[in-house]
Amino acid sequence: MPDHSTLWDRLRYTLYAPVYDPVVRRLDAGRRRSLALAQVQPGERVLIPGCGTGLDFAHLPPEADVIAGDVAPGMVRAARAEAARLGTGIEVRELDAHALDLPDASVDVVLLHLLLAVVPDPEAAIRETARVLRPGGRVAVFDKFLPDGERPSLRRRLAGAVARVVATDLNRQLGPLLDHAGLVLVHREPALFGGLFEAALARKPLSPDPSPDA
Repeated sequence: MPDHSTLWDRLRYTLYAPVYDPVVRRLDAGRRRSLALAQVQPGERVLIPGCGTGLDFAHLPPEADVIAGDVAPGMVRAARAEAARLGTGIEVRELDAHALDLPDASVDVVLLHLLLAVVPDPEAAIRETARVLRPGGRVAVFDKFLPDGERPSLRRRLAGAVARVVATDLNRQLGPLLDHAGLVLVHREPALFGGLFEAALARKPLSPDPSPDA
């Protein structure tokens, strides 16, 4: 059963679905930069948890094997309509990023676009991302982050308190999240709004790090 916070996400993003595209399309430059970093190849299996209305779909190689989903039924309906409009074979289903219904090491690329700043538990979401990635697999991220190691200013804390009520957290840090999941940062760069948004690429190591006693 979804917890209370997930139920809230299901409700609010279903309500947002009809007006989502006009707002979020303004961020397309960052989305495209993340996809360029991902370098999705034909035949690769791609997962898009938190796919929203499917704004990534048009930018993916038609030969990619794509599974996309969202926790909000309204978003799922919109994403299915977008996949049908494009004539793609993208599979769209309800997905909870905190508990993905996919086998371990089963996808080549995960796209986390505008997800880590909005999910109730970003550590659970990134841990699930790492679990389903094959060794050597890639995760491309586009979202808003506080720079690693930086404390938010009072102004940013106040803005973050307001933003959390609507949709998002302004004060999460990417580096610790990747470290928590055992993912290795390959590249990150400012994307939009003076670096508030970033695009980044990380990889799952080919083998786990040896223990200190090994």
